[in-house]
Amino acid sequence: MPQRRGPKDIEKMVYEAAKAMALAGNGVGTPRVVKLYIDDAREVLLGVAKAAKRQGWTAEELVLALDPPKPKLKPWERHQGPLPSSSEP
Repeated sequence: MPQRRGPKDIEKMVYEAAKAMALAGNGVGTPRVVKLYIDDAREVLLGVAKAAKRQGWTAEELVLALDPPKPKLKPWERHQGPLPSSSEP
């Protein structure tokens, strides 16, 4: 069972969602711009939480679906660079 790192703080989650929205929308994540997205971020998080609950998702399933684990590379694939393009001589 994972250890809790401290008290849950929804405001941090809302701020991070707003920051991600600001970066995606404007490419700028300054505090002044992030504040413009706070209300929208709260609505988005609430909508996602309600939809997940309605569909019976757990938090772990939702995280796994949104950010699936990457397959481990085989040892010989780690050191292999990109394949040369066919246009190069």
